[in-house]
Amino acid sequence: MTLGEKIRKYRVLHNKTQKQLGEEIGFKKNTADVRINQYEKNIMAPKADIRTAIAKALDVDMAALSDINISSVEDIMYILFELEEDLGMQIEKHDGKTSLVFDDNNSNIRMLITYLNLWKNQKDATVPDYENMTDEQYTAYNIWKSKFATNIHSYFDQKLEEIEKYYSKHLAELEKKGEYAKKSSEISVLFRGMIEGGFTISTDYRDLIPVGSPRRVAGPVFTFNVNELLAPPSKNAELIFAKYLFEIKHLEKLGVKIVYEILMLDKTLTISYGIPIPSFSLIKSHADMVLDHKNKNNDNDYYMLSFETCFSDCLKSEFVDIEEEAAMYGHLSYPD
Repeated sequence: MTLGEKIRKYRVLHNKTQKQLGEEIGFKKNTADVRINQYEKNIMAPKADIRTAIAKALDVDMAALSDINISSVEDIMYILFELEEDLGMQIEKHDGKTSLVFDDNNSNIRMLITYLNLWKNQKDATVPDYENMTDEQYTAYNIWKSKFATNIHSYFDQKLEEIEKYYSKHLAELEKKGEYAKKSSEISVLFRGMIEGGFTISTDYRDLIPVGSPRRVAGPVFTFNVNELLAPPSKNAELIFAKYLFEIKHLEKLGVKIVYEILMLDKTLTISYGIPIPSFSLIKSHADMVLDHKNKNNDNDYYMLSFETCFSDCLKSEFVDIEEEAAMYGHLSYPD
C-alpha cells in the first residue's frame, strides 16, 4: 500500500473529506482538497512536517503512514527473507496450510511475541469472525491498528499505574517510617518472603528493553505475574511486595535507573524489574536458591535444616551496602 493509499484509507475511516483534512493541517480553503488529492494519488509526497500534521489530524501513529509499500509477491518474499535472517522465523506446512512461525522461547524477540499476542487478543475480541466482519467491526479494528504503538504503550502505562495505585497506601506508610534496607541481604529476605508467600517469580540475567525505548540495558531481572500483583495470594505477600516496591523507588531516588519491561509471552502478562547494579546479581543467586528449594518440595528434616543453614550463611557472608553501591554505580547503570 502506497503512502497516498494509506492517507486515503485513514481519512475515510475517520469520515473526513479531503477538504476537511486539508484545512485541519493548515492548507487554505481553496486549495485544501487539491493538496490532499495530490498526496492520495501519489502525485506529490508530503514533507516531513506535513506528514506529521496529517498523522495528528487523522489520529494515527506516524508508523501507520510509513513509506513501506508492498506492491508485489516478490516484495513480500524479500520481507520474509529478512524475518528469517533477523528474527529466526521458520516456515511450516500442516494440513494444507502454510504457517510462518516464531519461537516464543527466542529471547531476542520477546517484545515481538508480546505484540503478536496482544494483536491476536485484540483481533479475537474485535473481529471474532474476520471473514464476515461488519462495517463497524472493520472500522474499529483498523482504527486500533492505526494506533497500535500508542495503544500498546498506553496499556503498559495503565498496568504500571494500576500496580502503583494498588500499593499506594502501603508505600505511603513505609515512606513515613523511612526505614530503607541497608544491606543487600535484606532484599534477599524480601524475595524469600514473596516466593514463600505465593507469588510466581522468575529470575534471569539479560538485556532489557525499557518501556517505550529502543535502548537496552543488561542486568539481573526479576519477573512477576501482573494479575498476581493486583490480587496477591496473601496479605503477607502483599505487604512484602509493597516493601520491595518501596526499596525499588528508593534506589531510583539514589540514581539507579530501574528498567521496567512488560511482556505477554503466552496468556500471562508479566512485569520485569531490571536492576543493573552488582548487588542484585547476588540477590538473584539468593532468590534462585529459594526457588530451587521450593521447586524440590522436600520436607525432609535434614534437607530443611541444610537449606536454612546454607541460606543463613549466605546472607551473613554475602552482602553489600545498598546505598554505598547505588552512589557508586547508579549513574552508570543506564546510559542517557
